[in-house]
Amino acid sequence: MPGYPCTAAALLVFALATSETAVAAEAGVRGRIGHYSSGNGLIGFVLDRLATPIKLRFDGSDEILALTAAPAPYGSVTLKRDDGFAVLRIGEDGRVLLFDERLNGGSGRTYRDQDAEPLTVRAATKTQAEADADALGPKLKRTSGVALEVMLEAPRLGDKSDGWAAMADAVSVMGTALGEMLDSSIARETIAAKLRRVVIRDAGRIDIKVVEDRTLVVEIATDQPIVGRPSSVRLKSAIGDLL
Repeated sequence: MPGYPCTAAALLVFALATSETAVAAEAGVRGRIGHYSSGNGLIGFVLDRLATPIKLRFDGSDEILALTAAPAPYGSVTLKRDDGFAVLRIGEDGRVLLFDERLNGGSGRTYRDQDAEPLTVRAATKTQAEADADALGPKLKRTSGVALEVMLEAPRLGDKSDGWAAMADAVSVMGTALGEMLDSSIARETIAAKLRRVVIRDAGRIDIKVVEDRTLVVEIATDQPIVGRPSSVRLKSAIGDLL
């Protein structure tokens, strides 16, 4: 039956081509996500370029940063935080340069040393998000002595909405911002005198303001996880300006 050898050869060629395509696709994905370390090994982070926004998380932190790309000299790209600070520069050859005050000279080349999983916020229910908010105030009180009530307002979200994950993430980022600010005695005195409540509100936009009754209101967009809320750095800057 003369048709069989030809069919077998065609199947073999198809299998090889499919395998090569799969390997190439896997290599492409691998190049767009991974763990990087600074040359001195003191700083590590996961960089996720699989989708927009580009995301980054430093080792030892739960906060995921949303980065915006901007053109830079010699065909490179600069990745900036939401406060405009340049965090990374990626060269045309794929080299990743980190800008960080902990590095000698303020910047240094990094090296991809591990594979990594995509960066996503953890799933959370309404009950879990509200429990996180309820726990944040007492935690800050224990560590700093400053009493703050933390509340969530999200009337548009149903009990089972995915938006509660974004609310819980915003609580975590707020905890990071306030925890770092309250390490300073001056900031502690200011916050204790001028704030008594923090409200995280789903408003479909980002805004940070202080309203009557010494209340800090942080508005977020729960339909845009990570990019729909301010980073802890932006929060610290805004709170400092407002107070």
